[in-house]
Amino acid sequence: MTSSITKTFELLALSRNSHAVNVLILALDAEDPEIREQAVAALLEQQSTRGLVEVIRRYATHSSSIFKLLETQSNALDSAIKQCLLHGNRELQYCGLEFVRITSDFRQIPSLVALFENKRLVNHQPDLVSQTLRYLVGRLYEYFLDTSTDSVYSRTFLRNSQKIRRDNLNALASAAEHLSDLDRPEEIVESLLILGNVGDPAIRKILWHSSDETRQLVEQVLKESKHIGVMQLICDFTEVNYPNPKALEAIAEREDPEFIAHLLRWLPERISELQHTNFKQIGKIVWLRSDRQNFEKIPKVLQTAVIRLISLLELDLVSKKQAQKWMLQNGTPEAKEAAIGILRNLDTTEVTEMVLQSLDSEDPVQQAWATCQLRAQHVPDAINLLVDKIDSPLEEVREAARKELSSFDVDYVLEHFEEFNPQVCPSVGKLLQKLNPRCILEFSRAMAHPLRKRRIQAARCAHILKLHDQLIPALASLLEDPDDLVRRTSAEILASMTVPEAKQALVALITDDNARIRDIAVKALRVHRNSESSGNS
Repeated sequence: MTSSITKTFELLALSRNSHAVNVLILALDAEDPEIREQAVAALLEQQSTRGLVEVIRRYATHSSSIFKLLETQSNALDSAIKQCLLHGNRELQYCGLEFVRITSDFRQIPSLVALFENKRLVNHQPDLVSQTLRYLVGRLYEYFLDTSTDSVYSRTFLRNSQKIRRDNLNALASAAEHLSDLDRPEEIVESLLILGNVGDPAIRKILWHSSDETRQLVEQVLKESKHIGVMQLICDFTEVNYPNPKALEAIAEREDPEFIAHLLRWLPERISELQHTNFKQIGKIVWLRSDRQNFEKIPKVLQTAVIRLISLLELDLVSKKQAQKWMLQNGTPEAKEAAIGILRNLDTTEVTEMVLQSLDSEDPVQQAWATCQLRAQHVPDAINLLVDKIDSPLEEVREAARKELSSFDVDYVLEHFEEFNPQVCPSVGKLLQKLNPRCILEFSRAMAHPLRKRRIQAARCAHILKLHDQLIPALASLLEDPDDLVRRTSAEILASMTVPEAKQALVALITDDNARIRDIAVKALRVHRNSESSGNS
């Protein structure tokens, strides 16, 4: 562009002559984009409402560079935008609405609210105004949700965002005082609830001190709005003293999937004492009742939150039990764990049945969870089942079994072997050898323990676990023990064996000082000779 044209636009921008504005308006329709941009810049400099109204009228033809220029001069456009919205014809009102939406001019929300009053919309078209209001309110809410977002918001807005929010809340609150005069009163109420916080005077006023008609509309919005701002406001009321009853009622009665998902995502893992009190006040939630439960629709990642929520409420036992049963049958491993840990109302047989069902599942994650529950839930034959899972083709299951049996060492077995079911004892012995190849050596050391009780425990345990045939040398050493009970225990175990090494060890007891021990040895050796004689004949 030549310098003479630039100088011309500079002179026009400074001129107070009304004809200068007319020339600049004509330049807005020039074919050359640079001329159009110069004309817009000059009109901004002029701050002529009439000229800037024409700039807004032509919003659809503006280039991106013109829009950037307009965003930096949003204050200069304020009067022109209001002129278009509040006093323009249908075309100007439409252009003003679109321009506000494109530039995200949040300061114009009060003007949009005013359009709903006294039938001020040209041709009574509230839809576009509603859409624009929802868009601006939504974007403003999103900004406060994440102020770190780098977006279209100018530095001016960032500096004045709290003032803009207050001004908008005040405008919405004022309009809410005479909802009967508005075309779309529900839009005003919803916008107020979206932008407001539980501590805002505007929110307290509309919830507690408005007319019956207004409170009824507020209640409707609280129970129907799908906007995250309204749903979060409802949840936030659980964190204050004396929460609004209608907010708690919304939690109790809403069963739309949007609100259920939001409530569960928001629900903290650790509830404050105040929140605990407020949830107890809610008592029951419709979608958790036994006749309304449909957990198939709950995303899997939110299943544990369902259990946490149930634990906070005064829900009837039937509903709790049904929810727990569903989670144990169909939930994720974390949900199953939560269901067992928090809702302890199923009997042992039901829990066992559900664990065994998961143990046979084709899902590796479900199998792994069930493997970890075998001992915790006292499932019969748990040891044998764990031994089987050690050799599972599924890595997750093998790892779960090994983790579950990591504490299953010789010391543990020596302390608890008398509690084992005799039928599983051989499996325990095999398991010990599988998990710890040194277990035979550890049994041998236990039989040489300084405490008599420990030596006897080791001998008896090895016998019960069917490991005694690998511990003949250690058992034979016990035959020289100074304690009669230790020698007798070892003798009884060796006498139950048929291998020559065991019988050879018993020969030394034929001259033992204790008559009962001598008798054990003699009988065992006699049986051994008789069996040999029968074999030879």
